[in-house]
Amino acid sequence: MIANRPGAIRVAALLVSASCGIAFLLGSGEMAVRSGMAGSLYAIVTAFGMLALALIAQKLWLAGKPIWESLGNQYGQTVRRTVAILSVTWMSGVLAAQIHGSVAVLSTAGITRYHSVQGTAAALLVFSSVDLGVAALFFAVSLLATNLILLHALVTSGGLPIYLHAWPSFVGAIQAASPVETATVVVTIGFLVVTGSDYQQFVIAARRPLDALLGCILAGVFLLVVGFLPAATIVAVLHGGRLSNLTDYASAIPLIMLHASGRAGPICLGVIVLAALGSGTALTRAMSSALMDLHPVTSRHAIACRLVIVATCSAIAIDGQPIVATITSLNMIYISAVGILYVLTQTNRQVQQGCASSMMICGAVASLITTVFFWTHIVDVPDCAPLATGLFASAFPLLMTSVGKHWRRVRS
Repeated sequence: MIANRPGAIRVAALLVSASCGIAFLLGSGEMAVRSGMAGSLYAIVTAFGMLALALIAQKLWLAGKPIWESLGNQYGQTVRRTVAILSVTWMSGVLAAQIHGSVAVLSTAGITRYHSVQGTAAALLVFSSVDLGVAALFFAVSLLATNLILLHALVTSGGLPIYLHAWPSFVGAIQAASPVETATVVVTIGFLVVTGSDYQQFVIAARRPLDALLGCILAGVFLLVVGFLPAATIVAVLHGGRLSNLTDYASAIPLIMLHASGRAGPICLGVIVLAALGSGTALTRAMSSALMDLHPVTSRHAIACRLVIVATCSAIAIDGQPIVATITSLNMIYISAVGILYVLTQTNRQVQQGCASSMMICGAVASLITTVFFWTHIVDVPDCAPLATGLFASAFPLLMTSVGKHWRRVRS
């Protein structure tokens, strides 16, 4: 059984395929159209998140349990089920972003939006049933081809000098960007890379603790190398005066690749979609695992479970939000509910079960309400408001418990 589990290279391939999906390519390109090299922020934060995940990889492998089981063992079934539901919530945003991006790619190839959604959903259902080892090899090859295509588009666009000077350009662009918006992306993306079950599942599945550690390091280094490719290509094309009439920024990368590849353009777009499906596959499997873990009945209906997941995320994908915004908005709800409790657990500070449940519920509800205000524009709130209000609400029960203990000590 151990021999069939992935080694370091396959773990790295799975981690990269889970992160280098359409959100990575198209989301970075979409941000680059607006913010230049600062559009690489999503990719670079993900890369450093992988390196941070390596620090806890051996501990995670030895535990052999996803985050909701670990917290559930300490704080009871209520917390365990709540974390599982919240995990599905944040992963819904990421999966919706993959579907959104896939629709943008297929639409670039001339396929209608309706058929693009249908085709992506069907492909996700098929690939989510493929063996992990087979998936690792398949998506690694597709991912390599995708990056070669992107590198070709970068060179033909005259963007190689921009890529070679990416780090100083990136640092300068980040310094000029809004500190609050930058911090929000760093927290919402970085925290989920380290604690997200879509990444943790591959670390846990590794053959040995060393394979889990090396797999995370290899994935992080690879992402640091390729992370600047989308933004550098966009910046080069914009300097050349192209993409001036672009209306859907998510289509920027597909359009560039389509034109740079000549007659092979449609084939290249197909390879991009196949590589990006690796991320959607990992998410679909992780979300299905979380739902089946909630109740024994769902474990007997794995296919139906995945069907509901893909259908729901397809609906979220067509809401009109930018790709990265879709991810970060639902990430905030999860972090608001779980963040403080997770940090306390990792630093060996226990709280009462009732307090833990209250922290999660208060944080999730407050962040969700603020997110609804943000999406519907009922109230004009900043991007970081769902996270800030959620964390404050999550900390409130802990604060009240501490005040109550102090008051009882004073009275006694």
